[in-house]
Amino acid sequence: MTLEELKEKARKVRLDVLRMNGLKNRGHIGGTFSCVELLVSLYHGGHLKDKDFIYLSKGHACAAVYSILHDLGKMSKETLDTYGQDGGLGGQLNLATSGVDWHTGSIGHALGVAAGVALASKLDGVDKKAWCMIGDAELAEGSIWEALIFAGNHNLKNLICIIDLNKLSATDSVQNDKMFNNLGETVQNMGWESVMFNGHDFERIHDVFTSTRKFISPTLLIAQTIKGKGVSFMENNVKWHYGVPNEQEYQQALEELSHGFT
Repeated sequence: MTLEELKEKARKVRLDVLRMNGLKNRGHIGGTFSCVELLVSLYHGGHLKDKDFIYLSKGHACAAVYSILHDLGKMSKETLDTYGQDGGLGGQLNLATSGVDWHTGSIGHALGVAAGVALASKLDGVDKKAWCMIGDAELAEGSIWEALIFAGNHNLKNLICIIDLNKLSATDSVQNDKMFNNLGETVQNMGWESVMFNGHDFERIHDVFTSTRKFISPTLLIAQTIKGKGVSFMENNVKWHYGVPNEQEYQQALEELSHGFT
């Protein structure tokens, strides 16, 4: 898929997410927009193989996954349109949904699951990767650090963890949080490889994802992103973790996404 095709995929995902959330009075737009290029690269860029596993620990970004699954033909438009309805697609991923490998809900658990699956694949001699995307504020969860230590101790080179480093939690900035001081060096001391990169640059994402094939240790990919990416008034604004646009905001966001605000 060409660079321009990937960019168009990302634009369409953001439009879907805006409509799914904005029209149904639901939130989590900002933290979903921040990881769109990463998810589009995984699913459409040839990096996520059919036999691989993917775990979206930051499950509140599920609307982007639903949009991509629909685009891939794994989800009908009728099912996609049930998002936010009673008995329809919820605000977290569910195993009952085709193409989803793990339930989500409380943050901090999926990396441990991914590490377990990676270990099982290693012991079985099966060439499967376990990809896991976590939010930056999830690093406050002790279970994340337990999984990091476990994976390093077992040298799970088939485990790749992506951090969506948009620097905003649900309520505040994590910019000055000490857990991010020398994060790459910290995980390297646990037996991990680490790479920091621009999480909105498709060419850079491709290079980084491709480079994971040569690593002989678990890999932490630290993606520097922007919360609310793609809509001017949402970018770097903590309000849009939960915020729902009013009619004027919705129309402005729709206009910017339709005509290419960058």
